[in-house]
Amino acid sequence: MPHMADPNFAKSVVLICEHASEGAMGIIVNRPMPHTMAEIFAGQKIEGGECNCSLVHNGGPVQPQIGFLIYTSPKIYKNSLPVTGTMRLGTTIEILRDIADGGGPEKFLFAVGYAGWGPGQLDGEILRNDWLVVPACEEIVYALPYEERWKAAISKLGIHPAMLAEAVGNA
Repeated sequence: MPHMADPNFAKSVVLICEHASEGAMGIIVNRPMPHTMAEIFAGQKIEGGECNCSLVHNGGPVQPQIGFLIYTSPKIYKNSLPVTGTMRLGTTIEILRDIADGGGPEKFLFAVGYAGWGPGQLDGEILRNDWLVVPACEEIVYALPYEERWKAAISKLGIHPAMLAEAVGNA
């Protein structure tokens, strides 16, 4: 929501990957960084991905030293978690190697760090109208330009961003 004061989340689109009684975690999908996948491959000494210009994303403020892949693929990688019926979250280097070799997921988003909430925290923030909730959408995650993702997510609710108030209240 526009009134979100935390700069980590202002106008962020977060794909919630896990939401349980222990807490929630998600990946911000509209915060590209000035780094490419070619740099990730080079840093991990993975050959074959030198020309991959896909941007790395800032996935959130928690553990920014860890990489996460949101991907869609018929292949299910070890220790990956289902996010939706088609999208999964993975952290294994095997996925990166497959992408560099051209045999990995064609649809993916690589992010460093994640957004995390303690038990009940995200639910409370949603009740306070800090977040708008829309169903996950592959087009928003993979296909739209980064700067259009926030507006597209809000549009899924039939709302124009200009209609959102800076202050909140409950009737």
